[in-house]
Amino acid sequence: MELFTETGIRGLPALLQKHIANGGYLNKPLMDNMLIRFHNTKFRMSPDSKPMNIEFMQVNFAYRPDRHAFLTGRMAGLPLNGKDSILDGHGSMTVTFAKVFQLFHVTGPEMDRAQLVTALADAVFMPSLFLQDFITWRETDDHTVEGEIRWKGVSSKGRFSFDECGNIIRFDTDDRYMDDNGKGGALTPWYVLYSDYKEQNGYFQPDSVSVNWSLPGGDDNYFVSDSIEIRYSVNEEAL
Repeated sequence: MELFTETGIRGLPALLQKHIANGGYLNKPLMDNMLIRFHNTKFRMSPDSKPMNIEFMQVNFAYRPDRHAFLTGRMAGLPLNGKDSILDGHGSMTVTFAKVFQLFHVTGPEMDRAQLVTALADAVFMPSLFLQDFITWRETDDHTVEGEIRWKGVSSKGRFSFDECGNIIRFDTDDRYMDDNGKGGALTPWYVLYSDYKEQNGYFQPDSVSVNWSLPGGDDNYFVSDSIEIRYSVNEEAL
């Protein structure tokens, strides 16, 4: 397997090189995919709803920006299931209630862009994605790098912010549509916070994540997890 090396990452912006070195990835294999589980997770369906406890897991691929995320929880005592994904450039989001009622199923160009930029944000946990030729980089200042990801005719941009030590602490994008429970949506600023860096399986990675919409009335912090479990290069037949 190919390895992360100082020579191999030399074409990346210095900030991304620092993040990879800090994370303990150098001289370790480039990962093909990632299976990530978010434990102790709370999620809200809408800004005015109460948070619910959920189980959330996702699979990401490095050599193509496919991503599949699965949510399970309970609402009013009945099961709630959700899936959002991007496959071959086509994004979708589906939520069902009580295993029978489809609350919404969203597809289209807006969802394609949204899911693609979400895959870019997930590269914090799977830095082999940083090295792919379908992403281009631009350093915007001493603490920020902008990436543009292009795939199957779709493109999205996002900005990674770094702390003084060179660890990624935030991702921002203006390329996500906030869906109104299947009733349409609009481009809305979206950001992710990464914190509580800890050692896990020989890597130094965020153990907490917070996902947010920036709304006129205040930020909507709709997804929070403070225990993250990651496995790399899982046999695809087992995914």
